[in-house]
Amino acid sequence: MNTYKLVIQYKGTSYQGWQIQPQGKTVQGELNKTLKKISKSENLKTIGSGRTDSGVHSLGQTVKVSMKLDIGNEELKKALNSLLPNDIRAVKVDRVDDSFHPIGDSEWKEYIYLFSTNRETSLFYNEFLSVQPYKFNLEDMHKACELFVGKHDFADFQCVGTEVNSTIREIYECEISEYMNEWGVFPKCEHVFALRVKGDGFLKQMVRLMMGTLWNIGQSKISLQELELALSTPTGKKLGAVAPPEGLYLNKVFYP
Repeated sequence: MNTYKLVIQYKGTSYQGWQIQPQGKTVQGELNKTLKKISKSENLKTIGSGRTDSGVHSLGQTVKVSMKLDIGNEELKKALNSLLPNDIRAVKVDRVDDSFHPIGDSEWKEYIYLFSTNRETSLFYNEFLSVQPYKFNLEDMHKACELFVGKHDFADFQCVGTEVNSTIREIYECEISEYMNEWGVFPKCEHVFALRVKGDGFLKQMVRLMMGTLWNIGQSKISLQELELALSTPTGKKLGAVAPPEGLYLNKVFYP
C-alpha cells in the first residue's frame, strides 16, 4: 500500500460532517468515492485529523490515505480536484511513511470562529459566519479568552456523543480580533470578528461552546468569575449555548 498525506478544504454546508455516517452525505464519503475512481479499486482507507460536525467548514483538514495506487503528488492533487465536488478541494499532497497518524502525530490544532454583529450582513455570507446582532463588551471577551489559555478541565465545554479518556485539554492561544481576511474566506467587511483558538486537542463542540460562553460574557449574562470556576471545578452546567456550526472552521493542524 502507498500512503499519502492530504490537506483539504471544504465548505461543510451540504455535509453531515467529515466522518462517514450510516445516513447522509459526508466529506469523507465523497473523498473515498473519488479516490476509488482514481485508483480503480475499493481497497483503500482514509483517516482524518479530527471530526467536524454537520455544517462546519475546514481550511486545513489533514487526511491519511492508504491505497495500492502509486501516483505522483501533483498528479494525485490534480486528479482529486478534477473529480471532487466543487465544495471540496485538495490543497496539498505529500507521500508519507505508513507510520504517520493524522491524530496521534499532531502537535496542535487551530480553529477559527467567524461572527458578525451587523444585522445587515450580506445573505451571501450566511453559510460562512454566524450573525449575532448585539452590542458586546469586547474588553470582557478579551479577558475571558485569557482565562481559557492554559491546561484546564473542559468537562463543561463538551457535548455528549464521543467518549474520551480525559476532558483535560491545553489551550495555547485564544483571542478575538476583527476579521482581516487572512484566512481568505471572504473580503474584509465591517463588524465581523474572529475567535482564534489553538490547542493540543478539542472535545466535541468545545470551540462552539467556548464561543457561546464568550457571547454571554460580552453581554454580561455571566461573569468572568463564573468562567474561572467552570474551568477549575466543572459542574456539568453549560455557560452558553452551542454556537451555530456555519461560523466554525478547522483552520490548521500542525505536525512537528
